[in-house]
Amino acid sequence: MTNTAPRSSAETTLTVAELHARLVTAVTGAFPAPVWVRGEVSGLRRTSRGAVFFRLVDPGGGGQAVEVAARGRVMHDIDRTLEASGVGAIRDGVEMRVRAVVGLDPARSVVRLTLLGIDPEFIAGRLALDRQRVLARLEADGSLHANRRHPLPLVPLRIGLVTSRGSAAHADFIDHLRRSGFRFGVRTVHAATQGEKAAGSVARALRRLASEPIDVAVVVRGGGSRLDLVPFDSEEVARAVAEMPVPVIVGVGHETDRCVVDEVAAVSVKTPTAAAEWLVARVGDYAGRIEVARRLIREEARSVCARAQRHLDHSAAVLGTARASLARHAEMLAELRSSIGAEARRAVARQREMLEGLAEMMDALGVESTLRRGFAIVTAGDGSVVRSAADVRPGQRLSIRFADGTVGVEVERGA
Repeated sequence: MTNTAPRSSAETTLTVAELHARLVTAVTGAFPAPVWVRGEVSGLRRTSRGAVFFRLVDPGGGGQAVEVAARGRVMHDIDRTLEASGVGAIRDGVEMRVRAVVGLDPARSVVRLTLLGIDPEFIAGRLALDRQRVLARLEADGSLHANRRHPLPLVPLRIGLVTSRGSAAHADFIDHLRRSGFRFGVRTVHAATQGEKAAGSVARALRRLASEPIDVAVVVRGGGSRLDLVPFDSEEVARAVAEMPVPVIVGVGHETDRCVVDEVAAVSVKTPTAAAEWLVARVGDYAGRIEVARRLIREEARSVCARAQRHLDHSAAVLGTARASLARHAEMLAELRSSIGAEARRAVARQREMLEGLAEMMDALGVESTLRRGFAIVTAGDGSVVRSAADVRPGQRLSIRFADGTVGVEVERGA
């Protein structure tokens, strides 16, 4: 049972105000000067007047936290310092080192830090350390260069785009592709590219594109501070890039530092416009080679046609010459035919005349003609011609043929 009454009159009873005053004295006595405190930002909120409130949580994971507040004017100066250093505005999840006055919240009597400054070099260092840890894990399991093993397409016309739809980065990228004149097809998947949920949003968008019929995936966002690019240092986004089945091009708008995705992606450029320029140049290079090939083919075709035309011209000339020669030979043949015909007719006439002459000669030398001239043919009984008187004997019967008939005679005496 709890005893709620004082045990003696010597015990002191304090009012809440008195307790608070003693706590203030104790705290200010323990921390008479500003201190540096390291922790992770959580629950950040800004008022309309520029004041900032957040919790600084112990990075060891024990759950200890302290309230932090900053006046609007002080926070304005801090923001300018962070922007000038390239870190950018603070946000939840960022581990940082702050300079503050330790005190008590007058309303709740809890420890509160009044912010005086933030160390931008500490933030940059922590971000760099986190990047190195992520890169080391990716290197260890072979994911760091996985996306770079994909061959770059010769004509990357089918684009899968991950960006904040309607942003300046989106507009610049699409406009540059459109003005190229090439027929790019862009499948855009919206993703938050800034803030606490950006890493998960970008990773989910990439996983959606993994099943799409695309040649390359492109991740772009506009320029920003180093803290704006924290999502692109995340292991979740890096692994989503490494697991893509096609090459990934990133242009996240940072001119000085490289993010983890720059190391993992197949192609890394500085800006969304540079990403579009890379695609246009890639397609343009292939188109240029095609045009060179076309020109060479046209030149070769013209050369072949010219050679063929010369061959045809030569053949036509040869054919013309042949035709002329044939015509001359035809004329010669006709003349020869005519000459042969005339000569043949003359030869026939001559032969006819000779034959007629021979016929007349044969007729003149024939038996009948001889008989008509007064000659006679004496034949023996056996029909043989008696050519001499010595060939007959007395008493032999002979036949004498005259032109007008034949008479038989008998030989009275021999020669």
